[in-house]
Amino acid sequence: MAFMLLIIKGIVNEPSATDLLYMEGAMPEVSAKSRKSSVRKCRGGGRPAASKVAARMESLLDVATAVFLKHGYEHTSVSEIARRACASKGTIYARFPTKADLFAAVVSRKLLELRMSYAETLTLHASLKEVLEGYGDRLVRVMANGEINSLYKVFIEASLKFPKLAGNFWNVVHLQSMTVLRDYLVRLPEFNGEYPEHAAEMFWCLCCGQFTMRSLLQNDGKLTEAAIRFRVKEATRIFLSAYT
Repeated sequence: MAFMLLIIKGIVNEPSATDLLYMEGAMPEVSAKSRKSSVRKCRGGGRPAASKVAARMESLLDVATAVFLKHGYEHTSVSEIARRACASKGTIYARFPTKADLFAAVVSRKLLELRMSYAETLTLHASLKEVLEGYGDRLVRVMANGEINSLYKVFIEASLKFPKLAGNFWNVVHLQSMTVLRDYLVRLPEFNGEYPEHAAEMFWCLCCGQFTMRSLLQNDGKLTEAAIRFRVKEATRIFLSAYT
């Protein structure tokens, strides 16, 4: 989507990424002849419509996401992404000048999805118990998502090279999820906590804290539906007991 590209440009700014981060050659290079042949097979004739260009961009980012999550940042090559996406490296570099820019686009798209999903669950047209249970369910499912878990691990690998991007990831996955809950709580007369920021953080920890660490360290990110419901209901019960 065009608006997503604008968001990407505003989120990330890594001025020296080209020399430091482009690791071309980490995977086998496809010959120029076979690459051109592959691209010709994937392309149709004529100039594509704007909707098709947007669809191709989404498809390219889908492929890039899968490759980054599978191989990590260091061991992903633009050549491999181009081959899997049926695109030329020239086409990719015209839109994303470095591998760092492409990685930033992958992450920024995921962050946008998360921002939108958090805001959807908070409403003044339901009881606090219902809102907390819906919000807690969203938090746990986000943290239990295999793609998010893998993205965490990629960030652990690349965080020193992408401090700004890693900061944005933390802000959305953790800080913003707590901030939107804090802003919701301060509008409620039944909320009796003195520090809404702390209360929001405590709810996040009750829902996701131990589970998140275990999934990162033991690669155990699966929860049954019954386990999700129990975790969220207990977190809600404890929160309401402490703050209402």
